[in-house]
Order: sequence, then structure tokens, then C-alpha cells
Amino acid sequence: MDESELDESQRLAIYQIQRKVLERAIRGDGLVSSMDLLCREIEQALKDDSAFCSILLLDGQRLKHCAAPSLPEAYCEAIDGVTIGEGIGSCGTALFRREQVVVTDIATDPLWQDFRDLAMFNGLGACWSNPIIASDGTVLASFAIYYPDQRSPSRLHLYLIQAFSALALLVIDHYRLAEQQSRLTAALGKINARLSAVMQVIPDVAIVLDLSGHYIDFCGDTFELMAPSETLWGQSIENLFAPELAEEVMTVARETLATGEMQIFEYEVVTEGERRVFEGRTAIVDDFYTEGLDDSYVLWMAREVTTRKCAEENAARLALFDALTGLPNRRHAEEQLEQLLEEVNRGHASGAVMFLDLNDFKRINDSLGHQQGDLLLQQVARRLEDQTRRSEIVARLGGDEFIVLLREPLTGKDELAESATAVAHRILDCFNAPLESQGHAYSVSVSVGIALADKPGLKTEDLLRKADAAMYEAKRHGGNRVAFFEESLQREADRRLDLERRMVHAIRNMDFAAYFQPQLTPDGALFGAEALLRWFDPEEDTIPPDAFIPVAERAGLIYQLQDIVFEQSCQMLAELRKKDRLPPAFRLAINISPLQLQNYKLTERLDFFLAKYDLTADRFTLEITESLLMGQQQETYQQMQALRQRGFRFAIDDFGTGYSSLAYLHRLDVDQLKIDKSFIRELGQTAAGEAIVDSVAALSRSLHLEVIAEGVETELQARILHEKSLTGLQGYLYARPMTRADLMDYLDSSTRNPASA
Repeated sequence: MDESELDESQRLAIYQIQRKVLERAIRGDGLVSSMDLLCREIEQALKDDSAFCSILLLDGQRLKHCAAPSLPEAYCEAIDGVTIGEGIGSCGTALFRREQVVVTDIATDPLWQDFRDLAMFNGLGACWSNPIIASDGTVLASFAIYYPDQRSPSRLHLYLIQAFSALALLVIDHYRLAEQQSRLTAALGKINARLSAVMQVIPDVAIVLDLSGHYIDFCGDTFELMAPSETLWGQSIENLFAPELAEEVMTVARETLATGEMQIFEYEVVTEGERRVFEGRTAIVDDFYTEGLDDSYVLWMAREVTTRKCAEENAARLALFDALTGLPNRRHAEEQLEQLLEEVNRGHASGAVMFLDLNDFKRINDSLGHQQGDLLLQQVARRLEDQTRRSEIVARLGGDEFIVLLREPLTGKDELAESATAVAHRILDCFNAPLESQGHAYSVSVSVGIALADKPGLKTEDLLRKADAAMYEAKRHGGNRVAFFEESLQREADRRLDLERRMVHAIRNMDFAAYFQPQLTPDGALFGAEALLRWFDPEEDTIPPDAFIPVAERAGLIYQLQDIVFEQSCQMLAELRKKDRLPPAFRLAINISPLQLQNYKLTERLDFFLAKYDLTADRFTLEITESLLMGQQQETYQQMQALRQRGFRFAIDDFGTGYSSLAYLHRLDVDQLKIDKSFIRELGQTAAGEAIVDSVAALSRSLHLEVIAEGVETELQARILHEKSLTGLQGYLYARPMTRADLMDYLDSSTRNPASA
């Protein structure tokens, strides 16, 4: 709609708002005050709609709070400083797109994916945002209207948004211009002060030379000379400088006279054993004398730049060398590798890249502190240097990652692999002796991945990626070993990268869902379920967790996936409670990634979801893997203890498949052991499977722990397990993982007929 469609009262209301805001701006009360008044007036005009107004300024690429008088203060603080972009709510997206963004339902709109919980927690249901763009195309701010419920804008709303965005632009531009004028005035004042200082003290030496290199005159009384004028007058530069430098100066002087152009050059002078660097600039001076002479002379101005030169040299070194170890850095190593590959392409040499990673160094670094860890990294660098030849280059890529570049005369692939293997094992052996620091010894080992540069056409980034993939293969087999790159490794690396990209998209599109597999007592009573994450991908249908969980952990996406599982689990329990169908002792088991248990935010996130759905922690059992217990630090145990104090229970998943964790059970306050399905599968087939089940059951009874058998698929397995007096059973024999709705039906069925469940 346009202004002609407004009634008289609407036009009057808009006019009054404009007048009040402009009067305050002209009065100079400040931008925040003017925008605060604008928001309040608009909210008053829309009071029947329960609207909240907000104005955010754009500071660089970040949102900066300006005015939002009726929005919760906690919400305003949370979004202050957020970087704009696609999917950053209504305002962040509007500023990024430079166009109006209308979100009618925050709860479902993907643009609010990362801020949905924050908005809904603060009672916000809809948000319409308009970018405020200056006439020169600069994006200045956003004007937004929020509503507590789902709401679509009317034509009047859209007109008001445009009208008040234009008013906000006018006010912001007013203060923007005033601020620019103030800055210009201050800058001019500074420039005048600096110019005055420069006119008083100029750090240059200005001397006039004749064609033979004799000093003729000095320019002005304000120039501070390197030496008194009486010592320079009439002397030749050959008397003052070393012959090589004197000849260089005269060459530059003659070039100036020949070309008529200014010359710039640097030269060094050693005085009293100290190196000093000067920058010289030359220009022609015609008709220097007026007594009938018509010769040209050279004006030579010299300025000492020793400090600058040293800084440049230091910067150049920092650009190519690692500040901690003094080794070449990634950039320098890549340049050296490019040179090596050029020789390989020309058929002059062959080579190899060795990617090194210290095994379990993060544990040492976290335990000792980064300062002590840095000292150990310096020792690692020295050992690597000691074990390499002149034709080998050692570089530090960052963290605890190093590479060694091997250059060999042109040779066959087998000979090259043999040579690289010898170097790699020499490196492994050099860490047999522990590192020592402050009287303590630390055992450190490395994993080495090797990629050969044995044929033309290879690229630097490809070779580094291959060596990196080979290094991870060495780690996968236990570390402290050497692995060569194979094409299958690269295909797997590409697969992981593709999964990571698709996973980001899937999280945004909510393609992940929690499924629930029931857990029953041996007599068939349902007492809980395990929450399992499922990914339904449009390209591959269902992607199994063992394929995407490791990728999520490495890419840092595991935290978002865990939020999905826990929130959907909380939603299911809350829905059961609302329908009065939640059994008193019913619990959900949720798998916790080792990375999460080492992150202090786990407790914070669990607390958030419990509060959001008004649930208690005793409804959940957190399942951790047996291997997680090995080598963990005090922080891990402290977080487990903090979660137990809140009421969470702990179970050890896949018990019996990891390392010998019996020594750790007495240190951990766990409640449950889950026998891995690989042992259940052997029941009725081998004596070993039943013996392990008996052992775990006996251990659990002695430690007063619950024990659950997972992966029960046959009646024979169920009969054998029924005799073991276990706490619970879980597997396809009873039920496959199911949706939330199906679990509710299953729960109803088991309640009506427990024996048939």
C-alpha cells in the first residue's frame, strides 16, 4: 500500500512519531536516545498488536545493540556482537542479504535454527526485519518488529516497516554525518600539529654533491647533519665511505643526472661496530649557483631506517619460520615442496612427504599446561633436526604436527619407498628415549604417514593431503608406526569430507531424528529405552551412526547432534507426562561422545534442556564407552561427578570390548554395565560367549551394578540370558529402534499386556 491508502488518524500518528523523533535528533540527544524514542512510539502505535521493536547497528560484520526498550535484556545481550550471515535469524539474514526478511514462525523457520531456543525462551514467536541502507549503498542497521506469537504482516505493517526504516535512516545518517564531521575536525587538528612538528624537526640529512662526488652545500638550517659541516665541506665521499659504498653512491648520482629521475636506494654503514642502514633519495638541482655557472648538481637526502629494516627482516623471518621452534613453518614448507615437485616434473629428482603427529600429546599438554608443552615441542623439533640429513627439511605445521620433506636423486619407486622408510624409522627410534623437562621424563611417540613424489603432475596440496591420510591410518593401527598412502585412504578421506558437508546441511534441514529402542526386564516389563540418532539422507536413505559419528566428532558437529538427541528425548518424555502415560521408573539411555565428556559445556547444555522441558536428571542414563575411561584426566571425572550430583546415572556401553577397565570401575560411580552384542551373538554357539556373560553378571552383582544385555535377537539367546538374573534385555527380538509415536504405542501395549511385550 502507499500513503494515499492511509486514513487520517494513521497519517497523523505517523506524522507525530516522525516529528518527535526528528526533534530529539536535531536537539542532539544522541543516536541511542532517538532510536529508543522511535521504538517506544511505534510500540505505542501498535500496542493492540503486542509488538516489540528493535534497532540493531551494523559494526563491521557484527550486530551491535542500539535500541529495543521492550525486548528482554538477556536476549539483547545474547545477540549483541553476533556476526551477520545466512541463517542468522531475521536481522542477521536481512543485513547479509540486503533485503527485507519476514519470519512468521520462529519455531519452524530454518533462518532461526541457531537462535530458536534463545528466541522462544524469551517469548518471541515472529520477527520481521528490514535493512537500513544509506544512499551510498552502505548497510547501516536493521529495523525489526517482533511478536510473541506467530504473525504474518499486513499491508499496513509492511508500509510502516518501510516508512519507519526510512525515518531511522534519516536519523542515523544525521548522527553519522555529525560523527564524520567531528572525526574530520579532529583529524585536521592532528595533521596540523604533526605538520608543525615535521617542519621543526626533519630527520633527513640533505647534502648537495657535484659531479665529482664532493660535498658542495647543505639545504637549510633545520637539517640535522651526521657530522659538523666543517668536517664535510669540500670533501669527497671517497674520503668518508668505503670504496664499494662510495662507488655505489656515485653510480646512483650519475644515474640521477642521466635520467633526470629520482633514485631510491638503501646502503649500510658500520660505525663503532654497529650496523646502521640508511635510505637514500636523489634529485637534480639546477642552477644551484648564480655566478655564471650552469652546472647541475645532485641533492642527496639520507634517512636512517635501521629500526625499520630490522623489523622487516624479523617480519620476513616470522613469515617463513615457526616462532616457537625456529623450524620452517607451513608456508615455507609448501614453498620448498613446490620446488621439489618442479624438480620431479623435470625428471631431476624424486622425493617424499612425511606427515608426523605426536601421539596423545594433547593429554600431556592439557596436564602440564601449554608453557611446559611448548618446551617439549622445542625438544621434539631438536630431535627431528638431529635425525635428518642436509637433503631433508623438517617443518612445523602447527600444534603437534610436523612434516619432513625428503629429496632423493631420481630413482625407482621401490628404492624411494625404502629410503623413506629408513628415514621414518630413524625418526621413530629417536623418540625411544623420553623427553625431559624440569626433572620429569615424558614418553612421546609419533605416527608417520608417507606420500611419495615419484611421478610428474603431482600438486602440493594433494601430496600433503595424502601424507595426512596415511598418518591417520598409522594412528588407526595404534600409532608409533609408519603407513604409506593408498588410494583407498584418499577415497575414505573424500567420503568423510563429503559427509561433513552434507551433515551441516542435514542439521540445518532437521534430517536427523532420535529413535528409541525399548529395554525390558527378563520377565518382559518395559523399564526404559535407548535413544539412538538416525540420519535420513535424500541421497543414501539411512546413513548408519558408525559412518557419521566419527566424522561429526572430527568436524566439531557432535555437539549439535547431541543437542538434537537430548531435546527430542526431552520432548518425548514431556509429551508422555502431559498425557499421563509416563511410568514412574521409566528412563532413557543416551550415548555421550568422549569429546563431549571432556567439554565443560556438556553439563550446561543438559541443564538447559532439563529446565526447558521441566524434567529431572534421574530420567536419564548417560552411556559412555569403556575405552573412554583409559587415560582420562581429573577434569573428566569431575564432570561425571557433577552430572551425578544432578541426578544423572551412568552406564558403561559395549562392556568387555575395550581395554581392561576393571581397575577403573572402583573409581567411577557408575550404575550399569551393558554387555556388548558381540558376546550375546555367541550364546548357544560357543562356550566363550556364555562365560563372558557369566563373568560380567558376577562382577556386576559384586559391585551392586545393573547389567543389561544388548543385541538380543533369538529366542535361544533370550532363554540363556533369562537364567543369568540380568537387569534388562535389549534387541531386535523385542523391538527395533522406533519413532517417538511408535514408542508411545509400544508403551501402551506393554502396559496393557506386560508379558507379551
